[in-house]
This record gives sequence, structure tokens and C-alpha cells, in this order.
Amino acid sequence: MTRISVAETIRFAYTFAFGQIGAIIGLVWLPLLIAALLQFLPYAIGTAYPPDASNAAGATGAALLNLAFVAATLVLYAMNCVSVTRQALGLRQGAATVHFSLGRPEWRMFAAIVICGLITVSVLMFCLLVATIPTRVAGAPDLLGAVAALAGLCAAVWITLRLVFFVPPVVVAEERIDLPRAWMLSRQNFWRILAIVLAATVPFLLIQGIVFLILLGPGFVAPLPTNTAAAAITLTHRLALFDRHMPTVIGFALVLAPFNLGLTLGASAFAYRALVPARPSVRSSA
Repeated sequence: MTRISVAETIRFAYTFAFGQIGAIIGLVWLPLLIAALLQFLPYAIGTAYPPDASNAAGATGAALLNLAFVAATLVLYAMNCVSVTRQALGLRQGAATVHFSLGRPEWRMFAAIVICGLITVSVLMFCLLVATIPTRVAGAPDLLGAVAALAGLCAAVWITLRLVFFVPPVVVAEERIDLPRAWMLSRQNFWRILAIVLAATVPFLLIQGIVFLILLGPGFVAPLPTNTAAAAITLTHRLALFDRHMPTVIGFALVLAPFNLGLTLGASAFAYRALVPARPSVRSSA
């Protein structure tokens, strides 16, 4: 199995994200704008937080509406994954002004994202469940529980990265949902993939975190009081503060999203081409 070059992959990801940022923005701005509106709508119409427990019908309706918003957002994300991955793979070239497509490639990507999400959540829950076994054993030391929890989290990260890293280029270039194929491509490359993902995501996560703290203040992430009543009041105040700054938070994430998409999808596309140099037969699409 060919090994991925970490340095070359990171270099391509940043060159692609910044060198073709105009084309990337043209491809993703409309789906991103609609997705941002969908993120804001639950707060605008009051379904972001569950209603009173006595209102079962209202809670069910709010949950279903929020689920519809999430599903629509994932469809738009799948659309961006397809267009940006095609650009990174060289299957599409040139600039773009606006792009909106809901063909087979986008629905195929949407299905792959949902399947990967369900698998990832299941794996995380299973690993954490197994990791809590030492804490339920009488007389087990706290250190053993902490080590088990860390091991479970590491196992979840290992499985998730191996599963999802190659999914976008496999779905786009090979025109099929083939998770075993994506899994096999990552064989013997986990640590390289981890380094690439960290290099592509951490800088912009730090920027977002700094802006988040500037907007909301460091007290927003301070530990909650130990008293239950005081903790509930503090949490309510923090949620109200977050609601006030929600448009700014979403807007800033919207500005950074083209760079994030270019970096992550550019990295996976370059790594895929390094492992699969022979271009498969692909039907031309816009």
C-alpha cells in the first residue's frame, strides 16, 4: 500500500484552498447561505430549545422541524462536498459564479454522509460504553477509569478517521457509495491522515475559538456552579447570551467555511489521487 505524503498533501490543501478560493466561493456560497439561514431559523422561530415538558405535542413538532432543518443542511453540505471535491480532483476546472445542483452525485454524497454519521455515533457510544466498565467495577481505581475512557476515545477517533477521510473522493470519482473501499485506502496511513487533518483544521478552529471567546467572553466556557439551582440560572444566562450573538457567530462561520471546505476536501482529494493515480471513468457533470 502506497503511503500518503503528509507534507505534499498539506501543501496541496493550502495551495488549493487559497489559490482557488475564488472558484471555491463561487461553488459554495449559495448552499452555504441557505444552510446559514437554516441554522438560524430554529432560534428565530423558537424551536432551538425544547418547550415545556408538559407540551408533548409541541416538543414533538419542534423536534421534527429541527430534524428537517438538519437534513436540509446536510443535503446542502453534500452539494458543496461534491462540487469542491470535483474541483480538487481536477474533474472540474475554471472559475464559478454560482452553483446549485441536486443530481445523483449530491444525493449519493448525502446518503454517504448520513451512513457515516450513524456509524460514527454508534462507534463513539460503543467505545465510551466499554470504556466506562472499569468505573462500574467495585474498587476500581479512578486512574483505570480515566485510562479506559481515553482508550475508548482514541479507538473512536481511529475508526472515524479511517472511515470518513476518503469518502468524498471515492463517492465523487468512483460514483458509488463504497465505505469498505474508503476504509481500505486508509490502511497503514492513519497517523499520516491524523497529521493532515490536524494541519487542515486546527488553525481555523483556533481562529473560530478566539472569535467565540471575544464575542461571548471567557466566562461562557467557565465551569458551572456545583449548586443545581445556580447552575440552571447560569446556563440560562449563557444560552441567552449565545442567542444574542447567534447571527454574528453564524456569519463568521460562513466566512471561514469556503477555506475549511477547500482545506479538508483538497487534502482528501490529493491523498486519494496519490493512492489511485489512474483516473476512473467518470461521467461528466456540471
